[in-house]
Formats: sequence, C-alpha cells, structure tokens
Amino acid sequence: MNEIELKQHFEDAFYNQQNGKVDEAIVLFKQILDKFPNHADALHGLGIAYAQKKQLQQAIPYLKQAIQLAPAVPGFHNNLANAYKLNGQLDLAQRHYLEALRLKTPYSEANNNLGNVYYLQGSYREAAEQFKKALRINPALWDAHFNLANCYLRQDLFLEAKPHLEEVLKYRPDHLGAINNLGIIYCLLKQFEAAIPLLETVMAREPSNVESLFHLGIAHASSNQLEKAKQDYIQVLALNDKHDKAHHNLATLYLHLNDKENALKHYERAYQLNPHNQTALHMHKALTGQTLKEGAPHEYTRALFDQYAYNYNQHMKEQLKYKVPQLLRSLINPYSQKKTSTWKVLDLGCGTGLCAAYFMDISDKLYGVDLSPNMVDQAAKLEAYYKLAVSDISDYLAKTKESFELIIAADVFVYFGDLESILNQCYKVMTENAYFLFSIESLENGTSPAQDYQLGATGRYQHNPDYIKSLAEKLSFKKIAQQTAAIRQQETGAVIGELYLLQK
Repeated sequence: MNEIELKQHFEDAFYNQQNGKVDEAIVLFKQILDKFPNHADALHGLGIAYAQKKQLQQAIPYLKQAIQLAPAVPGFHNNLANAYKLNGQLDLAQRHYLEALRLKTPYSEANNNLGNVYYLQGSYREAAEQFKKALRINPALWDAHFNLANCYLRQDLFLEAKPHLEEVLKYRPDHLGAINNLGIIYCLLKQFEAAIPLLETVMAREPSNVESLFHLGIAHASSNQLEKAKQDYIQVLALNDKHDKAHHNLATLYLHLNDKENALKHYERAYQLNPHNQTALHMHKALTGQTLKEGAPHEYTRALFDQYAYNYNQHMKEQLKYKVPQLLRSLINPYSQKKTSTWKVLDLGCGTGLCAAYFMDISDKLYGVDLSPNMVDQAAKLEAYYKLAVSDISDYLAKTKESFELIIAADVFVYFGDLESILNQCYKVMTENAYFLFSIESLENGTSPAQDYQLGATGRYQHNPDYIKSLAEKLSFKKIAQQTAAIRQQETGAVIGELYLLQK
C-alpha cells in the first residue's frame, strides 16, 4: 500500500465511519494497520469505531495506543475519555479530559464532556462550571445548555434551569428531554398554562412517562380542569400503583367531586405507602368520623392551600358563594363608624387576601399571616398589607411584638379543634378594648352528649356555639355581637356558621 492508497483507504474509512457504516470502516482501518501498525490516526479511528459499536473493551486499547504514539493530540485524549466514561471509569475519563484541555484551550467539547463526568459523580456545581465554560466558547452548543439545566434541576434551581431549556428548544424544537423538563419546571413555578401543552406533547410521544403525567395532573387540577386531572392520576396509578402522591392527589379530587368513598380509599392507600403523610391521616380520620383535639396538622393545611392558591378566589366566590369577609365587616360596621381613627389590624389566616378589600378603609396598618407560602404570594399582589408573614398563626401570636386594635379570623378556626389556646393568644396581643372578629362552622346541640367540636368529612371542624360562649367568658372576652348565617355553599347545601364580635 503506497502513500496514495493509504490516503484513499483512510478517507474511505473515515467516510464510512461518519455515515454509519462502522463495520466497513473497521475493515479499512485494520487493512491500514496491517501495513502500518504505528499509524496513530488509524488506531484512533479503529478505537472510535469499536466505541460506536459499544465494544469498549476493544476500543480502549486502540485509543491508548494512538495516544502513546501521539500524546499531544487533544482529540485523542478527549475520545479515550469518552470511552472510559461509557465504561464507567470516571476517574480515568476525568484525567484525559483535563489533559485534552491542557493541550487545547478553548475546547468547548472537552469542557462539556468533563462537566458530564462531574455530573455523574454528583459534583453538580463543578459540572455547572464546565458547562458554563463550554457555553462561553460556543453559546450555540445546545447539549451544554441541556446539561447545565439538568445541573440546576439537581439543585432545585428551577428559575436558573428554565432559560437553558428554552434555549435548547430554539435549536432542537423536538428535544423530548427539554420539552419534558421545561413542562415540569413550568408546573413547579405555577405557570400551568405554559406547562400543559408541553406535558401533553410528552404524553403523546411517551405515554408511560409517569412523572410527566403526574405533573400534568397537577397542572390540570390547578387550572380547575378537575375531570382531566382525575383521568391523569388514574392513568398514573395504572402505570404505578405505588405512586403515593398520585393516590393523595386523586383522593383530594374525589373529595372535591363529593365522592367520599373513593376519596377515603385513596387517602388510605396514600398513607399506607407513606406513613409520614399527615394530610392523608387527617382526612382518613375526617372521613371515618374521628375528632382530634389538636386540629388539622400543619402539613395538611399548608399543602391544601398551597395547591388551592391559584384558583382559590374564583372557587370561593363563584362556586362556594363564600361570604364571611363581607359578613364580618357588616358585623363590626356600627362600631367602626364610631371610631375617629383607623385601626392596627391583624388578618389571621389571611389566605389570598379576601378580607383586605373589606377592611382596608378602617385599617391604619393591615398585617397578614398565613401558613401557606403560595397564598401569601397571592395576597402580596394586592399591595394592601403593611406586613405579611408565612407562619403558623399560633407561633406568630406567640412571637409577635405587635399589639392590635382589631383581629380578624375569617374561616380560620375550622382547622382547629380545641380553641382555648388560640383565643387566649389572641387576647394577649390585643390592646385594651380591642375587637376580635371571627367565624366558625356551627355544630348543632343535637349531638348527645353535647360536643364542643367535631371533625367533619370535609376535613374542617364544626364548633358548638355554647362552647364559644363558655370560652369567651373564661378568657374575659365581652361578646358584642353574634350572627347566624349561611357562610358558604357545599355540595350538600348551605353551610351554617356563626359570626362573632368580641371585645377585650
């Protein structure tokens, strides 16, 4: 084989290798090596060809021989490192990527590859730095964008990951991994309208993708598309019956749809799969007629309202015909009109701020506190509150240095059993002659023996008006006004409650 034949053989082998004809390439590379056993490029090409066939035990020795003959070629080190990485020999892969970068700078491909090694080793910050270096060299390197996004996702940095996935889709609009991850990120960021079409695209192409289907259920539920969400969760469980979160979310949907039998079944299964799920335990007790003195667990209340925050106002006003804020304002009107100055007001369990519109005009400074971060985020958008806090209200009352002239607790005590402690805490942070406005759902005296409170199948507590009367007297509150009213609608009809105005 003369020089011209050698060149032609090599060009043919390289062409075959680049065009998927790997076996033909191997034959040609071997023919070259039969005549020229120290031909570094042929050894390198043969090693890559075996790597393409996933025959790494054959690939690695040829690539090592190529480096022994030509140790200063950065591409040889990069490709040997690729083979080591595929073979799970990450330390050796790292060593040769670093050597490739020592020999050649800039080298975006080696930076990207080294980042992948760090990623596989769980060193996400180090990996991210390599992907950033690759992108500084070549901003159009879409796989480095994808890899960097995955690093951010591993660190729960969703906002940082989002633009890189969007960048991937500019170059590769059909990249299923980017579509999937971006859809889940939109869901986690509560951008449900943007999440749904992406997750639906994933399901059309990958119907057994359980986590995308689960997040599609979340997006549908949060967009008030409850029937679609129900079908999403049912399909998740058909694929994986041990998905405890899908059982939990499906149970909650059934409860909204007034199917208590199925709600109980899935809460029981969710708790069986995850005994730390306090919400499932609480709802199991509620649906089986058990009552707890300590009230709803914080995990239950926070999860309920975090999920509910984005369609809360519409659901409460349009479907439940919720009237508590305006009823409470009417109750205090005769007394607020006598006051010559505005009040310092605390809105306990402020939620999305439904009370704010009814009390801003009589508030000097309006404070709000709620256990749900998502509800507080919605309340902040009103720009009606002087200060907002994410906290359990009992903890807030115990720690606050403020004193208030009016405390509002609209639809809050339905998540408490025994009210003595919380009412006493309210008393302590009230100024002299301050007012206390709150609502309860009524428990009729017809229970035998008479109960102070009871946990209902809705997961909410009803309280006996006689119990409230005795507590007010015990804690030295003066009852100024009381009103019985339909405070909301449920599937079974109007919910009757009591509205109270007490004074210190």
